[in-house]
Amino acid sequence: MVEQVQRASVVEYPDSLDAIEECYRRGWTDGLPVVPPTAERVQAMLDAVGLAPETVLGEVEVRRRTLTAEQAAANAVMAGCLPSYFPVVLATMKALFEFDPNCIHEVSAVTNSTGVLTIVNGPIRREIELNCTDNLFSPGYRPNVTIGRALRLILINVFEQRPGVLDRGCMGSLTKYGVVFGEDEENSPWEPFHTSLGFEPDQSTVTVATIQDPSMHGNRYGTTGESLLDSIADGMASHGLGIYFGRGIKWVWVVGHWHSELLGRQGWTRRDMQEYLYEKSWRSVGELKRLGMMNGEVGPGDDAERLLTVDSPDDILIVKAGGESGIYSELIMNYFGVPAVTEVI
Repeated sequence: MVEQVQRASVVEYPDSLDAIEECYRRGWTDGLPVVPPTAERVQAMLDAVGLAPETVLGEVEVRRRTLTAEQAAANAVMAGCLPSYFPVVLATMKALFEFDPNCIHEVSAVTNSTGVLTIVNGPIRREIELNCTDNLFSPGYRPNVTIGRALRLILINVFEQRPGVLDRGCMGSLTKYGVVFGEDEENSPWEPFHTSLGFEPDQSTVTVATIQDPSMHGNRYGTTGESLLDSIADGMASHGLGIYFGRGIKWVWVVGHWHSELLGRQGWTRRDMQEYLYEKSWRSVGELKRLGMMNGEVGPGDDAERLLTVDSPDDILIVKAGGESGIYSELIMNYFGVPAVTEVI
């Protein structure tokens, strides 16, 4: 454990542009300009949550680094967060620390180019005007973008997860800028996701997972719940050609508005959909052997033996979000690290 927490030093610059360039020089950015973390801005962030600067939020032993409230606040400022967003940043980091602090290192050390997903539920979505509908995964919404960016800046500036150094992603991923959105609870045919886990409707939560790139599913042809679900099951079975099947992987299905309307009208519950996808998303052992994903020659019975994409229907997380402009959904595969941890904000 680190015995003494070192406080940040204060350096003065003639103007804000000089301060921004200094942040570039020190490698404190994600490639885009950052807001200079002045003492006043950092203190306002800390005041919003009532934390002392030296409060230790967690430690990553494999990196011999700790995260203090002051460091988290400074990176939130640099990302462009308002103080009202900071509780979401802290809850996300708490979920990462409480599941396994060393997974924070793994998130960037792996070559699969994983990012961090944060799904927000409860009243705080409206309080901070978090986007839950149109252009859900796009730029343009300050809370969504800056909360995700704050997480990445913490990983870069506190835990040295810099591209080409500790960040060993082979192809990289846009998810590393952050994937943060709220569930569209108000327009969903199902109960809010967090209440399905036992939380109260008036509680605000984050659900945090390490993920690979989302895949858009534009099913415009299905007129039944089964036809839509079959296309999602096919996407699950195709992703990664089955490399990760049976390894505790979870999936997040972000159901778009028109898809959710169809499913809700036909009486599909969240549990119905989980069980259907669990049964339908598989590849045969024979297929995987022919692809070289499993060792050995194809033998009698291999084409009939199924390898399921998930261990349980509970491993398929279903949330409603997105706009009304098309018949689209997003499918996201979890990756090793954090499977899906829900934390109260």
